[in-house]
Amino acid sequence: MRIDKLSGQVAVILGVRRWAVMMFALSQIALLLMLIAFLTRGDTHRETLVPPTIHTTFWVEDDKVSKEYLIEMGVFLAQLYFDVTPQNVDFNHRTLKSYIDPRFYGKLEIEAGAYAQKIKADNASTFMAIAMVMPDEAKQRIAVQGVLNTYLGDSRTSQVNKTYVFEFGQRGGRVLLTGMREGKNAARPFEEITAP
Repeated sequence: MRIDKLSGQVAVILGVRRWAVMMFALSQIALLLMLIAFLTRGDTHRETLVPPTIHTTFWVEDDKVSKEYLIEMGVFLAQLYFDVTPQNVDFNHRTLKSYIDPRFYGKLEIEAGAYAQKIKADNASTFMAIAMVMPDEAKQRIAVQGVLNTYLGDSRTSQVNKTYVFEFGQRGGRVLLTGMREGKNAARPFEEITAP
């Protein structure tokens, strides 16, 4: 009788042991599956807002960027547009177009195309010696002031003080150029001239 009782207790203990081993194995399999799922998931979020070269830190918030970012992009775009020769004008303007809001693309295409044709026809080169950059962080725009130099061969043919206003906006998580115009008033470049 005692052997029957002991046999029953041994069977109960072995059953509990098997159950514990099985639960441990299942938890290890579940942990391994979760690790594989975590490592292979593709729902990461990345937002890259990098000017061509970074000289200072800047911030990005909703639909605004800091004035430091506006300065970096404004100077870069001004150099792409105005620092050209007959050999690089097409490449520079193609590169510039990758930073253009699609709504502004047609207008810039006409202006940049005419500028490129003039550079090639005259066999001229231009560069802008930037003297001052004024950001308007509230309206996401920047004014670039400097001297636009034009050369034919090795002779400078013109040296004109110019101010250009670059306007920016966000579209699809990217900061894009939404407008570019020549400023009429160097002291107040953001002021629009209205007809009387």
